[in-house]
Amino acid sequence: MFLLDIRYDPKSATITKWIKDGKACKPVREVYYPRIYISGTPELQSLIASLPYVKDTHFEEKSTWLGKEPEKVISAAIEPNSVYELASMLEAKGCQLYNIDLDPVRQYLLEHSLFPMARLRGDVIDDSQYALDYEVPELVSMELSVTPGRDKGIITMDDPIGRITLSNTVIEHKDEAEMINELNREVASADPDLIMTERGDSFELPYLHHRASLHDIELQLGREKDILPESGGKSYFSYGRILYKPRGYPLAGRLHLDKSIFLIREGGLLGLLDLARITGIPMQELSRLSPGSAVTALQVNQALRDGVLVPWKRNLAEFWKTAEELLIADRGALVIEPKVGLHENVFEIDFASLFPNIMVKHNISPETVLCGCCPDSGKRVPFTHYNICQQHIGLIPRVLKPLIERRMTYKKRINDCPSRAEEYEMKQNILKWLLVTSFGYMGFNKARFGRIECHESITAFGREILLRTMEIADGMGFEILHGIVDSLWVKGREPEKLCELASREIGIPLELKGEFRWIVFLPNKSNGAGALNRYYGVMTNGKLKVRGIEMRRSDTPRLIINMQDAMLGKLAEAKTAYEFYQKIPEAIGVLREYTQKVMDYKCALSDLIFKTHVSRGHDDYRQFNNQLAAMKQLRQEGIDTQPGQTISYIITDHKSRNYQKRVMIPELADENTQYDREKYREHLLRAAESVLLPFGYTEERLDEMMRGRLQRNLCVYGI
Repeated sequence: MFLLDIRYDPKSATITKWIKDGKACKPVREVYYPRIYISGTPELQSLIASLPYVKDTHFEEKSTWLGKEPEKVISAAIEPNSVYELASMLEAKGCQLYNIDLDPVRQYLLEHSLFPMARLRGDVIDDSQYALDYEVPELVSMELSVTPGRDKGIITMDDPIGRITLSNTVIEHKDEAEMINELNREVASADPDLIMTERGDSFELPYLHHRASLHDIELQLGREKDILPESGGKSYFSYGRILYKPRGYPLAGRLHLDKSIFLIREGGLLGLLDLARITGIPMQELSRLSPGSAVTALQVNQALRDGVLVPWKRNLAEFWKTAEELLIADRGALVIEPKVGLHENVFEIDFASLFPNIMVKHNISPETVLCGCCPDSGKRVPFTHYNICQQHIGLIPRVLKPLIERRMTYKKRINDCPSRAEEYEMKQNILKWLLVTSFGYMGFNKARFGRIECHESITAFGREILLRTMEIADGMGFEILHGIVDSLWVKGREPEKLCELASREIGIPLELKGEFRWIVFLPNKSNGAGALNRYYGVMTNGKLKVRGIEMRRSDTPRLIINMQDAMLGKLAEAKTAYEFYQKIPEAIGVLREYTQKVMDYKCALSDLIFKTHVSRGHDDYRQFNNQLAAMKQLRQEGIDTQPGQTISYIITDHKSRNYQKRVMIPELADENTQYDREKYREHLLRAAESVLLPFGYTEERLDEMMRGRLQRNLCVYGI
């Protein structure tokens, strides 16, 4: 038996565990009241206990912050719908509150030492949460997709259903109500454990439920009645971008996984299952969270196991710093400006999970950096000289060390077990994202266990490590071409020895990531200085590696991606620098071919679509641009876009101030739609400039060459 899923109903205060036993899956229910904690006196306990929605109260010994000694706090079991009402009342009285907003499901799992997909023998768990090798239940999986009955135009909820596909079963050419009823029957008959969709949260499930409601049909895709989400999607800010998250559509007793969601794209089903086990977050919920939320869950789990409570509203102020101290501390990671141009026989080396390894190796955690117990500690942060605790291992290192070791084991198994290489690749990849975000969350002001001094300490160690590695490389005769955070690009002999020596001295593995036959570091177009993460090159195994140019962007039209790909394909045929320069005329020939195609109106409209994230609401734009023109067209069609959503458009007349003429929504385009060929030609020239700028080919020069105003000769190619 396995714990397939677990849900909590706050209205009835009921936990429902769905137990997979062979082919059957049965619910097991239990009344459960989450606990909150309050710092207070016996008199306050009596007051809380007298409230009608409080089930019981007693005192417990708990730590109220990392590293603090346990103290007596009031533990109260509360009706779930009344938690925030009580919390607000007590906060107004000046009480310190803990564990207020923890998910009841995760509290229950921790209290009962359970986790998603755990193997059970009767009522007893027969599994290890952090095992690398474990039994996975045999899940019956089905793919669900829906096609509205509209041939062209923008699809809306008002369009009737054209076709429903459930794995190999196709439902079509019937009355819409009968199609929905047949879907209900097919799902009930097949009784899958897992329903996979391509965009179930953003379209398929809300669309199906809406169409069913019009016919007074109760659509049931779960093993029990579907509970529809009450709130809509939301826009949020993350790493400098506005993103949009649609509301989730989890099912009861059956897993609904939307394959368009980040964690499923990066880790697949087995990677997500592995992460659900170690984080203790049910798979449906976990799939809709960010990697940072998964890291936070691991930290909270460990804190609760340690008897540490989680503050409701974090209030950990930054230590006071003078202007000089702030200048020293707030410097970020080290970057070495790349040497623009073409370089032969280059090695790329980087540190494995550098920042997480720094946190583990140097014991960086909110309670260990600038701790009060070791003011004279010999362990000091470089540059800032913050003291680090020598008496206790912090929460963050204890959480990250098993993650690092788990990922390293999976990476090793990729080569050792070729038959399961894809599985291990997915598992290590999803862990990589947790480790990447673990650093960012240390400086996030809303992180449960974040602290800016920890963030500063990590980057300080990172700067020292990269500087020391550069000294070692320089001492061994290597030329350093570029460096950024945890990676270096160098020229020299025996890079393996460099990695071995640096790994031994620094204590963090330095790995040879690859050898380039040649690599081109690109400049910033504005000032000519080396761009930090824009390059392309061919490795000795023939693989082309590209970073930072248009073809790597998700908003770039296929036309431009195809052209850059073809240009780089010509250049990639070169094995030496001499051959590279010989190939430049062929790359320019590709540009000529594509610009001619654009000017002759021979491009498919589907290859001309720009995609962009909307950063604000329709009425918040002050400047008329392509995005606003597209949003106006969508509004005219009855669709309001939210900040963070992606919109698409084709440029039809870039100079027009009329939103209906400037761009065209792809769904509204037809055989009579004409694109703005001059604007697309301009985009092609810019994309070609991105590739060839280090060799003197500016957009203006390429434009003149395409118009035949420059005579071609071998001199212009640097030969």
